[in-house]
Amino acid sequence: MSGHDSKYFSTTKKGEIPELKEELNSQYKDKRKDAVKKVIAAMTVGKDVSSLFTDVVNCMQTENLELKKLVYLYLINYAKSQPDLAILAVNTFVKDSQDPNPLIRALAVRTMGCIRVDKITEYLCDPLQRCLKDDDPYVRKTAAICVAKLYDINAELVEDRGFLEALKDLISDNNPMVVANAVAALAEIQDNSSGPIFEITSHTLSKLLTALNECTE
Repeated sequence: MSGHDSKYFSTTKKGEIPELKEELNSQYKDKRKDAVKKVIAAMTVGKDVSSLFTDVVNCMQTENLELKKLVYLYLINYAKSQPDLAILAVNTFVKDSQDPNPLIRALAVRTMGCIRVDKITEYLCDPLQRCLKDDDPYVRKTAAICVAKLYDINAELVEDRGFLEALKDLISDNNPMVVANAVAALAEIQDNSSGPIFEITSHTLSKLLTALNECTE
């Protein structure tokens, strides 16, 4: 962290929450971004800034990737203790998973996998299904890992919605990075499952060997 960022960690004053609330709702982008940084800094040192949930989530609708990452970080931290409020963010997630920018689509999917709230998990299925078939390999590889995280939260849902089949399909992906992540996700799911999930057949093996040719060390 640069010296420039250290100012966000300065000691907090008595009227801090109302002050932050005002800044988070500022009409100026820079002011809102600064306010979110202050909130994350306060959260990092263990202060309770959950009362600003709605104000922070309102900053989520931005094209600025850095700001979006910060809001997502906040969301992951408080979703468990504020599940009803976290549902408010679902629409933006779903929207972000269809953003023209693949980095934003991948960020949305990665964050979804980190929000361990049952109520929210079912909302993630459609965006995740889309992202597993995304045009961009970075989004597909991120989605593959998300399936393993989702399996950990709700195995039945993953099986019912055909995610295991989708992962197996990714083994024949033309991008080795996607293949590697699909195999890693299936292996992780296999570790957490009593039944056979991932079996190496001659068909699978030939696909893996093809991908290996394309891989770096």
